[in-house]
Amino acid sequence: MSLTDLNGQTCLVTGASGFLGSFVTENLVEHGARVRCIVRRSSRREFIPTLGTEFVPGDITDVASLRSALVGVDVVFHLAGLIKAAHLEDYYRVNYLGTINLLEACRAQGDRVQRLVLVSSLAAAGPSEPGHPVVETSPCRPVSPYGKSKLEAERALVAYRSHLPVTVVRPPTIYGPRDLETLLLFRVAALGIRPSLGSGSEVSVIHAADLADGIILAATHPAAVGQTYFMASDETPSIDDLVRQISATLRRRSLAVPIPAWAVRGAARVAETVRDVGGPTVVFDRWKAEEILHGYWACSNARAKSELGFAPRVPLADGLAETARWYRKMGWL
Repeated sequence: MSLTDLNGQTCLVTGASGFLGSFVTENLVEHGARVRCIVRRSSRREFIPTLGTEFVPGDITDVASLRSALVGVDVVFHLAGLIKAAHLEDYYRVNYLGTINLLEACRAQGDRVQRLVLVSSLAAAGPSEPGHPVVETSPCRPVSPYGKSKLEAERALVAYRSHLPVTVVRPPTIYGPRDLETLLLFRVAALGIRPSLGSGSEVSVIHAADLADGIILAATHPAAVGQTYFMASDETPSIDDLVRQISATLRRRSLAVPIPAWAVRGAARVAETVRDVGGPTVVFDRWKAEEILHGYWACSNARAKSELGFAPRVPLADGLAETARWYRKMGWL
């Protein structure tokens, strides 16, 4: 069966309590879907709409909870995953094996599930070359355990294509209100600092609202079955330009501060040491440092545009301004 509308459909969202998950859940409710959110006891729920949603206890590492949550579900949105971990094996346990758990639970429902959308990452494809954004047919060369685990999750989906109608969405850096990860860039810009790595860069980004629209398209468009799509804004700024725009949004002058590669790697080692002695698990580690030093992380949205009608609506300057206002309202800046 080909989906064209989610109105009245029962949708399961893993990772609903996350930054992107809250946008997808809101979007589904607006489309008239009945939304079931898998949540753990520790999951934050303040940004998830309560009207039109149902919370069920579960975890993608627990197959029994997944089978229970999937009863009566028409469409599955798989957003749950680790973007930071203290141990490398945790990426594979959650991002790869967790995806297999979900696929097995979906297959146990027979023909009930009409579409499963996996939200992967540009990290699964790896960095681009200067002036040449990666496309869906580009060879995958992930450089981090996170990216490798996401690529393995994608490959698991391929193995289930004969059992389930599946689609993969690969976003680049996601930003917008509620995001804790890109908040660091805003805080650096607020200090009047513009980090300069001394080499060129080109990065794709996407506002969470645009990505949520794209994910809904991937779940409903008949052409998306069995396919993979990059979904990104039309703009690919350099890291320097991105921080300049954030500084302008914050009405702060920015001073370029050269940061050599050894300093980036050294800071990552310090962050890992703090984590290992009981500090918080942070996204910035030696692998994130290597991703940053690659500089070029651009992807083409041409296929999603031509096949699905994907059309990002939020200009980068407007999205950054909206995000800054939200951070200030929340007292995060």
